[in-house]
Amino acid sequence: MPADELKIMHSSKHPLDAAVHSIFGFIQRTGESAAAGRVWETIDYQNQPHRELSVFNGVGGISFFLVDAFRRYQNPAMLDVAQGAIDWCEAFDGRHYERGLHFGKTGPALAALHKSIALDEPDVPEFCLTNAAVILRESPGPITDLIGGAASNGLFLLKLWARTGDDVHVRGAERCGTWLERQMRRDERGTHCVVDPEGRLGFGPQIYLGVAHGLAGIAHFLACLAEATGNDRWATLARELFDTIARYALPAHGGLNWPVHLESKDLTRCQWSHGAAGIGLTYLTAHRVFGDSRFLDLALQAAEATWGYGDFRHNYTQCTGLAGSGELLLETYRATGDARWLDRASAFAHLALAYKESTPDGDAWPTDTRGLYSADFGYGAAGAGHFFLRVLSGGTVPMPLM
Repeated sequence: MPADELKIMHSSKHPLDAAVHSIFGFIQRTGESAAAGRVWETIDYQNQPHRELSVFNGVGGISFFLVDAFRRYQNPAMLDVAQGAIDWCEAFDGRHYERGLHFGKTGPALAALHKSIALDEPDVPEFCLTNAAVILRESPGPITDLIGGAASNGLFLLKLWARTGDDVHVRGAERCGTWLERQMRRDERGTHCVVDPEGRLGFGPQIYLGVAHGLAGIAHFLACLAEATGNDRWATLARELFDTIARYALPAHGGLNWPVHLESKDLTRCQWSHGAAGIGLTYLTAHRVFGDSRFLDLALQAAEATWGYGDFRHNYTQCTGLAGSGELLLETYRATGDARWLDRASAFAHLALAYKESTPDGDAWPTDTRGLYSADFGYGAAGAGHFFLRVLSGGTVPMPLM
């Protein structure tokens, strides 16, 4: 990008900078002091208000945005509010899952790790080590996926190992890999597993393909595990899964998209959780780790479809909207150096600005449902704000959950 354009991108007058400050103001205004830290009333999956710790739609992911905003703007209030969110999650003793990146206490523990790395703190937070000990103590499973299952717990342990260098964490990640390997079946459909092998959560026998619940998320973890360990065992299994996923790609909007599960032909989704927007990110991981041009081509075709779908869900969020889809466009730019993809990611970010609402109390940022407002990462303001920061940085601010 030309130097004058970079200067504009980093100007405080840039619309995305203004949006980041608007989101911070909304988050700061809607948070409440608690006995430990700071809490927000966020909106659950049934559009009901709640106070809980998940990254998906609770307090757990808010600090991802705030920490990286602090790094850009050096506003101490941002860091103070971020620490309040982490402290509340660490102290939370209501009903919750201990494990799982998007639904359990592992997500807020990753947020504490993210802050530690971003600010180059000398010590690993005890919150991270305590949660890792829970994962290491309990049996892997019973869920396979990246949003809350063995793949998500293994990915957290890999990220923690990169910070601590303690082999107990990478061995724990391999234990998650071993359990996932045991769930795999190989037949005429390819290499695959179900979300819920023991039938605890009602997913049924469908084999999901996407990042959130499906083979792509598991393949992403296994590729990262292969990269960390140099073990061909994980590389082989990851490649098998990526090859299986490729068999179910369908033409869409000038590129490729995927159905929610391999038993379907319906292209009803193109978002981070299901479809090309998320699956393309995992093929970029595969290309980075294995250097196979086939995987880059699949990622590019996924990005083309994602661009073609545009704002088809009519929301701006990370899980199902413009922010999550824009992440693939931005990472495609980083993988290829082709500025067209940065322009497209920026276009999605600017489309997302239109979802800000003005209220008597100030700017408000909705969930995927107009009239409901939330500070959370998956379905609310923090996730969109983090995407804006990533666009402003040309993608150098990392995605915390991949």
